[in-house]
Amino acid sequence: SVFPPQAVNEDTVITAATAIANNFMIFFFFTGSVCGYVWEVLIFLVKEGTFRNRGFLYGPWLPVYGIGAVLFSVILSPRELLPDSSGKYKKNHPVTIFFLSALLGSGLELVIGWFLDLFWNLRYWDYSGYFLDFRGYICLVSALGFGIAGVLWVCIFSKILQKWWYHISLDFRKKWNMFWVFIFVTDCAAALIFPNTGHSITF
Repeated sequence: SVFPPQAVNEDTVITAATAIANNFMIFFFFTGSVCGYVWEVLIFLVKEGTFRNRGFLYGPWLPVYGIGAVLFSVILSPRELLPDSSGKYKKNHPVTIFFLSALLGSGLELVIGWFLDLFWNLRYWDYSGYFLDFRGYICLVSALGFGIAGVLWVCIFSKILQKWWYHISLDFRKKWNMFWVFIFVTDCAAALIFPNTGHSITF
């Protein structure tokens, strides 16, 4: 063999761990996307008493929430990403996670809103008139919502989902993710050809 047995074993372990982690993040992406979709549909049901397909896609998902779920899980881990001088990992306090979630969520919303407006002249949401809004892309209420959602997701729901996910066989996890990735990519292709446009559509 070209590589020493120990190196091969380490590479194998790293590759397997990476594959499992990627599968888990895919699962997190779809979970966040679906939960975000349900959340925004419920808001309109309560406010207007009507059902609105809030997504620009045809399926029941909003990718911006899925991206947020993955970023929150990776960046806002319950423990710090880097060890301190003693080599120990300190736990992030929920208050720290709240403020970081508010900043990260607002930053993501600002970048996506600005990008869609600049290149496609689309405004999927507009916070104009809200307290401390910035050009309608973000506002204080939205930031507080991201902060609360970040704490709930990172400190509670992600842990529950992670335990549940790893109780399922690896083979099923792969097939599950492959199925939903195929459906999602097909949905994206359909939306590009026949855009799902209309009142209150969002990303």
